[in-house]
Amino acid sequence: MNIKATKMIRGFLAFIATLLILYGVQFLWQNYSITMPLNKELVTIPGIQNVIVQKPAKINEPINISISLSSVSNFPKTYTEINEKIVQTLKDKTYVINIKGNENEELENLYSAISLYVEKSLIDGSFPTLVEKSHELANTIDSVANISIDDEYIYIHIAKGNNNLYKLVSRQSRGR
Repeated sequence: MNIKATKMIRGFLAFIATLLILYGVQFLWQNYSITMPLNKELVTIPGIQNVIVQKPAKINEPINISISLSSVSNFPKTYTEINEKIVQTLKDKTYVINIKGNENEELENLYSAISLYVEKSLIDGSFPTLVEKSHELANTIDSVANISIDDEYIYIHIAKGNNNLYKLVSRQSRGR
């Protein structure tokens, strides 16, 4: 092999090694500055079964946080606590929270029926009707629907047996 080819191979290997080191440092930074502190904070909240933090592919994308909940008695309080801990940990970074329960098809179908009343209440402000209709629909399948409303969200918790469905609907304008 001539000297020129050897230098090119060494340069290429040095470039690959540098890339590997940079990706390793990025992985460690992500793990030790975001994922581990966030997991540590969130698992202290009662009702949280699992937390998955997915780093964004691009710099300006939000951090995706998936949270699995078991049965919680007060969904709005739990969500508020989750959100506060995330804000404390991530400071000014953007994020998206995905709440999952252990829902089944029956609960998903019930939510589909209730979602019509959710949309209607967002349009005309008929929140008492939303609560009333959701209780009626839940009773038809022997389940419980808890609807809570604050300035920002409509919190929907539907439970039947050991299965729970959690939905969070923003009350902010969606460009209608």
